[in-house]
Amino acid sequence: MVEYTQRTDRPAMSEWIEQMAAYFESTEGMPLIAGRVLAFLLICDPPERTAAELSHALSASTGSISTNIRFLVRLGIVSKTTRQGREAALYRVEEHRWPELVSARMHRMVELESLIDSGLRMFSGQGERARRLRAVHEFYQWLSEEIPELWRRWERDARRRS
Repeated sequence: MVEYTQRTDRPAMSEWIEQMAAYFESTEGMPLIAGRVLAFLLICDPPERTAAELSHALSASTGSISTNIRFLVRLGIVSKTTRQGREAALYRVEEHRWPELVSARMHRMVELESLIDSGLRMFSGQGERARRLRAVHEFYQWLSEEIPELWRRWERDARRRS
């Protein structure tokens, strides 16, 4: 068994991981440690790591790593595998799942259109309230029309890259 010695103590790598973690926290509401795990798994070589290796690399407690790995596995962006003859589970980023996670997020945004629409009906004719709702509704209406074509283009381009 190869001993794991790679750490993220190289300043540029550590800074990038922190920037990614901060991004995931601010845009996805993801805990910082989950963002660190996700960022590290995106760039580590080899691409699979045990919880103990992640704990060592990220200078985080094993309990925190374990909690946040479970969170990432539930999201579907990290997978857990076991290997015969190896006690510890291995975790890796499922980079091919990224588009479907983004797609699901975009479709959830479009769902907001129906809520905005019901608010618009409720406040129709009420000046400033209706104007604000109408502006938001128009954006979500436009988004719901554009997303299907965006994903068709992505799938078409992905087939070309394969």
